Amino acid sequence: MQMRYELPEIKDTEKRYIEECFLLGKLAEDDSNLPGLGIEAGKAVSYTHVGTGDNVVFYIKVCSDEPLLLKNLVNKSPDEVYITFDNRNKLYLDRENYQYADDKVEFIREHFKNKLILFKPKLNYDYAKKRYHYNFDVILVEEEGEVSTHYVPVPHIKKGISHKRFEKLLLDQKPIELEQHNHSFDTPEFIVCDSFIYQIPDSDSFEKYKTRTTTYICRKPEEIKKIPLPKDWHFSMARIPYKDLCFISTFTRGILIDLFEESGKSIVDSYKEVENEMNNSKEEPKGKKESKNHLDEENNRTEKSDEGNIVEEYEFLDRLSALAEQKELIYDQNDLKNLHISLKTGNLTILGGMSGTGKSELARLYAEALGLSEGENLLFLPVSPSFTEPSDILGFLNQQTGIYMESDTGLTSFLIKASKEKDTMFMVVFDEMNLGQIEHYFSDFISVLEGPRDNRKLKLFSEKSICHQPDYREGIEIGNNVLFVGTMNIDESVKMPTNRILDRSNFLILEKKGFLEAKIYEEQQLEQTEEEKGIVDMSTVIKAENFQYWISNSDSLSNLEDDELKILDEIHEQISNYDSQTGVSFRIAKSVAKYLENIPKDEDGNELLSRDVAFDYQIKQRILPKIRGYRDQIENLIFKIDGEGKIKEGTISMILTKYEEKNFEKSLKYLEQKSKELIRNGYTL
Repeated sequence: MQMRYELPEIKDTEKRYIEECFLLGKLAEDDSNLPGLGIEAGKAVSYTHVGTGDNVVFYIKVCSDEPLLLKNLVNKSPDEVYITFDNRNKLYLDRENYQYADDKVEFIREHFKNKLILFKPKLNYDYAKKRYHYNFDVILVEEEGEVSTHYVPVPHIKKGISHKRFEKLLLDQKPIELEQHNHSFDTPEFIVCDSFIYQIPDSDSFEKYKTRTTTYICRKPEEIKKIPLPKDWHFSMARIPYKDLCFISTFTRGILIDLFEESGKSIVDSYKEVENEMNNSKEEPKGKKESKNHLDEENNRTEKSDEGNIVEEYEFLDRLSALAEQKELIYDQNDLKNLHISLKTGNLTILGGMSGTGKSELARLYAEALGLSEGENLLFLPVSPSFTEPSDILGFLNQQTGIYMESDTGLTSFLIKASKEKDTMFMVVFDEMNLGQIEHYFSDFISVLEGPRDNRKLKLFSEKSICHQPDYREGIEIGNNVLFVGTMNIDESVKMPTNRILDRSNFLILEKKGFLEAKIYEEQQLEQTEEEKGIVDMSTVIKAENFQYWISNSDSLSNLEDDELKILDEIHEQISNYDSQTGVSFRIAKSVAKYLENIPKDEDGNELLSRDVAFDYQIKQRILPKIRGYRDQIENLIFKIDGEGKIKEGTISMILTKYEEKNFEKSLKYLEQKSKELIRNGYTL
């Protein structure tokens, strides 16, 4: 017979839901009721008799909401502490120079004193006693300041989704993702999106989506209210922010409730106001800042849209996302949108990253979403280290016979076909692009692609040369219907693109998803019903005219906000101080302006990628890759090391962080990685 205190082992999936949660805690106070794992009974930090003898055990008391599963499945009481040993949090502690401490107990006690501790719970099953031990991994530590006995988790909508788009999803009762708030918790009371915070007064307002543990659907949008984030939100109200999550004290919660009662606005009313403003703006004449060409583009788009035979951009992005899901390819939704905008606005888009991150698959996925097929209007061109000049990928003219000898790559015939079928989209993918020296074999394209899109001609040989084949004589017109994509691995074994190439391309660096995240995704896919999976409508092939309909050709600097221009100026000044021939050129600034002008919108005109995230992408992929070299040249740009040996932000990071209303999460993460490369290798690629 099972004793009352004995517990069966829970399922792996249930255990995972619990262990993927973020909780907030504090170092426990000394108490005689603490578990007896320390040599000094009742001490929150003590040497332990468990293990080698010189290990330290310490306890944390949780002060935020715990997953409901902890209580329902393993009968954990909120009063029970979490336990860990110093060797199990070695990664965190050694970052704080714990390994050099003379008195380890005193170090831990002082380090965590009056601090908030963000941690992940770990459940370890004791088969002998048939019970669980509650352990934890430290993630982040922050000074508590004003003391509170309890903190409330506040999830954030993933960066890149604007508040208007978020409200539209709520109103249409479509799924929303809260990546750091899975179903093991109760429905959140507050959600942050952009510069607004939303109140969910009733847990019944949100329904937990069955097959995805971090997805919810709003069933009572009329109950949801919003207010602008209070001025002190980032300074004192939001505690220990990490990823898409922060915590607030009970005192701050009370302030928010009062603010919602005083000035909370229903999202239903708010969205009606936005719709009215949009309708009025359509009726009013455009501002003086908009050029005639820009107005002509808008008018042409409206006319073509009214014809009814155009696939809207948001519909194509839905297709791209659904196709990735159907093929079980795990890409961040923002990365898919970033690729799309880059291909719309750039002459060359390069997909970089470590081997195996899905660069080639992503290019194939996008081509398939367009309706392209290999052998017809999609060319995968594997680059060889032997490619040293344009003739290696194009071919050459035999001066004696007057016959153009095309390269085995088939690129020349492919481009000729594209020039004749101008209403069809074509894509060339240079796979492993940097196995050869890009500036050498790609040199003929570099200057041609810089020309006006309606007047780009690739000359294959001199005009005075004699060629008996008419298709080659006049050169090849490179039209708007051809997309150029490159893939490359980033390591010391290959040639990295020079600034000349980086200046003329969007350099996207794909990040590897976690293996556990991939496993969860696969399991959720298996649990989906056929109705939930849906069918990807591929019946409409995207024609060249349709693709052009999505593009605004405006690259005026007036598209950029003053703060954005200031940031570009300040970054240029810092980079050019160490290398006068490197920095932010007018070409880059105009490319950034065009990119931001081409952020796709949904059916109601809401941006599908927030402007801040789009600008962050452009800083990361247009400018930061140009910062490279030896440590003594560029370390002040990227990082500094203080007297305690800790890495501090460099001048570029200081520029990006001083604009508090903007968020440069991806750029700052990229700089952090660069700093680690400099410290480890003495140089960065």
